[in-house]
Amino acid sequence: MNLGAWGAIALAGTVVATATPAMAQRQIDDPKLSPMLFGETEKERRDKARQEREEDQQELEDALILTVEQERDANRLDEPKTRPLLFGDAAYDDDPVGGTITLGEEDDNRRFFGVLTFLIPQETNLSIGVGPVYEPDYFGSDDYEFDIDPQVYVKFRNFVFLDDDGADFGLFGFSRFRFGPSIRIRGRRDQDDNPALLGLGDVGTTFEFGGFVATTFLDRFAVKAKARHGLKTGHRGTIVDGYLTALLFRAGPVSFSTSGHASWIGDRYADAYFSVTPEQSLASNGVLPVFDADSGFRDVGGSVNAYINILDRWSLNPYASYNYIFDDYAATPIISQFGDRHQFTVGFHVMREFTFGGTGQ
Repeated sequence: MNLGAWGAIALAGTVVATATPAMAQRQIDDPKLSPMLFGETEKERRDKARQEREEDQQELEDALILTVEQERDANRLDEPKTRPLLFGDAAYDDDPVGGTITLGEEDDNRRFFGVLTFLIPQETNLSIGVGPVYEPDYFGSDDYEFDIDPQVYVKFRNFVFLDDDGADFGLFGFSRFRFGPSIRIRGRRDQDDNPALLGLGDVGTTFEFGGFVATTFLDRFAVKAKARHGLKTGHRGTIVDGYLTALLFRAGPVSFSTSGHASWIGDRYADAYFSVTPEQSLASNGVLPVFDADSGFRDVGGSVNAYINILDRWSLNPYASYNYIFDDYAATPIISQFGDRHQFTVGFHVMREFTFGGTGQ
């Protein structure tokens, strides 16, 4: 081999030696034709590791967000809400199990549990209002009258809340489900309220004690049931109420919801409000014949309720309700002769929100 050939070989070796690191790196970075057959390239492994780190980070962030949301929901479950108003830009609760309380004596026909509870700002402690109401002068009457209807909504210590059937104490709860004791002071019915009641005597003010159970679902529906028994004075009977409430829509300053309900009563309750004893019949000069009412489902009905923001902490609340009294009770002469099984109530409230210990005024 001549010198020229050796020189060419040496030159080629030099070129290969200097080119090998660059080619090797390029081959490492070049993707293989089939990772399943030839394995992953170093670049692919680095990209995969980086992607896995990013996915792990995203999963961690999602888990933290979920934990915060779960803690928020748990806190909301533990805070039975009672404030019905749609005020300002306050945050709204997703746990609509609260309701309203009515201070008027004759509030059997209002039945507004829950229609307000999808509209509750989180930090409110007290809301008060007043407005006119047009309603029967006793349950089952066909005589209607205008009255002034004051309203109060209160949250206390995050576990006591009020509705139109009294005070509920949410002592136990989990996963949008709560239960606990329930009390109510039911107003008296005077025989002087209407000539149809003459001879029946008065049904005194009754302290009712029992329990409630409630839950919410789909952020638009609430179910609640209460069972209470009258103690000491008044009817001394048992009444069970069930409610189903739905938030229909919320658009800007306007919110609208509806509620359905049904009531079951025991013998003593039925006797106090619907029976006519021989003595009572005689006291009515025979106008009211003897009638014996038994336990059973008393009525079903529904209500609609709207809230309209008019100022930062003021709201207008128009409402209407309807009750249908079942045959066993509509047959009492108190209703069949002098009343009506169809019961209506309409009215509105002007409400003012107050906040204590929070950001409100």
